[in-house]
Amino acid sequence: MTGVIISGRTRIPVRNLWLLMLYASNLYRDNEMLRRGGVEENPEELCDMVAEILAVAVETRLQRTLGQSYRPRTAELTRVRGQIDVLGTETGQLLARGRVSCRFTELSVDNARNRLMRTALAVAATRVRSEKLSTRCRRLAATLVRVGVSPHPIGRAEAGSVALGRNEVADAEAVDAAKLLLAMDIPAEEDGVAHRWVASRDVAEMRRLYEAAVRGFYTATLASPWRVHRGEKILRWQAEDASAGVAAILPIMRADIVLEEPGRRIIVETKFADALKKNQYGAVRLSRDHLFQLYGYVQSQHHVDTLGTAAEGVLLYPTVGQALDESVTIQGHRYRYLAVDLAGLATEIRAALIAVTRQNQQQTHA
Repeated sequence: MTGVIISGRTRIPVRNLWLLMLYASNLYRDNEMLRRGGVEENPEELCDMVAEILAVAVETRLQRTLGQSYRPRTAELTRVRGQIDVLGTETGQLLARGRVSCRFTELSVDNARNRLMRTALAVAATRVRSEKLSTRCRRLAATLVRVGVSPHPIGRAEAGSVALGRNEVADAEAVDAAKLLLAMDIPAEEDGVAHRWVASRDVAEMRRLYEAAVRGFYTATLASPWRVHRGEKILRWQAEDASAGVAAILPIMRADIVLEEPGRRIIVETKFADALKKNQYGAVRLSRDHLFQLYGYVQSQHHVDTLGTAAEGVLLYPTVGQALDESVTIQGHRYRYLAVDLAGLATEIRAALIAVTRQNQQQTHA
């Protein structure tokens, strides 16, 4: 399979970008069948798997009641409904014809989430491998148009902003599958960049995707007694004799991911950057800033609680064709420096992420 070039120099296979998008999605977290579907063994089938989930979800909605939302409308009516549009009524001289221009809201199936589903079905019809599934998606997209959903494709920004209210959870799986399918609609290099859903080549967006994928993977796959804190874990400075204003100027320590099980805490920092770089003397080293940041996070836990006394730290880098798995104990805390090879097999990517939770061999024999 072809790859996508990030920042003009790093080529990542499209199938592995799909995998990151999957791990970052709500669908992977909530759909147990997808997690058990062997996606790592067959990443090329991922688009078909998600399209199948979307098709089933949309068919279920159509068999019941398609989700409706209130939308504003203006229309010329024979009776007053909502508010009278005085300017529109006078300009069109409607009263002389027994009509009035009104502004009102009405329930409609032509809302953002249904347009999102229709757009994703139309895209899936052109991207899936199965001809039968392609026909099914195309038929469902046409059915949505027939029942009142606009055939106009939803834009990327609007698709990303689609959110569900408390009473709209029945649409959750369809919306999550639709968002993932549209994110996965990445053209290969030879396809050019004319497609509407072109993958971003921006490093900042790739960094966010990588971080979200790692968080999503652990949230979805680590079972009890593991607990996963996804970015909300704020680490505290162990401060003493603090002046009145120092709290306002100290930087906040917010870990990317904190994994906990009875007797163990792992602070994981994801870094979308080169794992190893040459310093001014030509020696290949880890980033000083990354090391000191992780060191500060781990050491801040030392006297917090019993887990903090032996808290572990992990720097988790994405690499392309480069291996990294090193560890060291510093002041009673274990530090590991690992790489996820985004050019490798999907099974290898999964194994690298799981390796973070495994006890170090040296620790096991201690």
